Amino acid sequence: MKSLFGSIAAVLLGRRPEMPTIRPEWLAEFATDCNRTAVSNIRKLFWAATLLNLVALVTYDLPLYRHGLFEQYRMYGDLVVWRLVNIVMLGTWLITAHRLGNNLAPDTARQMTVVAIPLALLFCIWHALLSQTLAIDVSIYALVLLVIAGMIVTPSRLKLIAYPISFGILITGIALINPNPLVSYAVGVNAFCLTACAAVADEVWYRAAVHNFVLRKTLTEERSRADELLRNILPDAIADRLKRGENHVVEFHDDVSVLFADVVGFTQLAAELSPIRLIQLLETLFKAFDEIAERHGVEKIKTVGDAYMAAAGVPDAVPDHAERVARVALAMIATCDRLSRESGMPLNLRIGIDAGPAISGVIAQKRFAYDLWGDTVNTASRMETSGAVSRIHVTEAFRQRLGGHFVFERRGHLELKGKGLVPSHFLVSEAEARAA
Repeated sequence: MKSLFGSIAAVLLGRRPEMPTIRPEWLAEFATDCNRTAVSNIRKLFWAATLLNLVALVTYDLPLYRHGLFEQYRMYGDLVVWRLVNIVMLGTWLITAHRLGNNLAPDTARQMTVVAIPLALLFCIWHALLSQTLAIDVSIYALVLLVIAGMIVTPSRLKLIAYPISFGILITGIALINPNPLVSYAVGVNAFCLTACAAVADEVWYRAAVHNFVLRKTLTEERSRADELLRNILPDAIADRLKRGENHVVEFHDDVSVLFADVVGFTQLAAELSPIRLIQLLETLFKAFDEIAERHGVEKIKTVGDAYMAAAGVPDAVPDHAERVARVALAMIATCDRLSRESGMPLNLRIGIDAGPAISGVIAQKRFAYDLWGDTVNTASRMETSGAVSRIHVTEAFRQRLGGHFVFERRGHLELKGKGLVPSHFLVSEAEARAA
């Protein structure tokens, strides 16, 4: 309440409180938001007014008619006419709004608001003029003005013109109905004060609408940025689970394919290149890898230094996880060769792949990190470190999952810690590509 009076005083004294700025790209949405909210509020207001007039016809006008007061005082008859016209006009607007539904088009919502404002002002002025025939009463006029100011907030400030127009109509009507200059003066002062209050209230409510809209849009943008950042760090399915409030995200996967890629000779490159040039080179390379992984439906897990880890079949199981990783690996080798030619830098990769069960989950509480664990992950890492330059070193388990769709070169048996001698192969190409 204190802030409301402060805003009114600031407007009256010319010290307008600072109002958030609506960006140009938000103007259309703000206008739509205002008009749809206005239509919703007007619908409630018009329903209440229609029901009150129906009740008044039965409980007030009908007894007066039976007692013969309509014949003695013309005002009562005029009031019945006012009520009937009121019910018909407001009912027509309500029926139209009901048929159009809640999801009004922006132009339709604006037109409905534009029609409702003069309609409400018309009935309030008409009733205030009727009241002047028996008493100096502008309470209905004041009530409707303040309701319009508070409930019908429009993006256009042209509504402010309606207040002096309604004031002029009221004063002119009173002067014609009651020739007593003292009455006209007293009603005029009251009406002027009420009209001024309505205009100030309109400005205050409009500023509140702008502030709330800008705050809501800003919060939405910040939430979108946070969601985008979270989805850049974590898979979409995992990010959604964390947003729903899950504290521990751990899953076991029966069958996945895991890929490790490492830049050969990175230490020498780091010694020869400036830090900025080195980071730019890695950024270009890993950005290309990210695009390849996304294109083939493979999940990037993490980068550590010059190493790149990706997997398929996590967080959601897919039947063709081996084919996806194989195509990603071939595309990564081709991309690395292309970037090496374009940059003139000796860029080469070693890639290792294995397939099998794994555990995935989110570790840490302050800085989230999605990771994989298990023998499959360890084996894929060892396949990379024991591989060859510009070759894709894979296990027998991975080769079997690919079937005959890819071409392999048998490397022989490899000594792996904890496993002994295991057969390994080099992935050469996709069978269809080689046949072509």
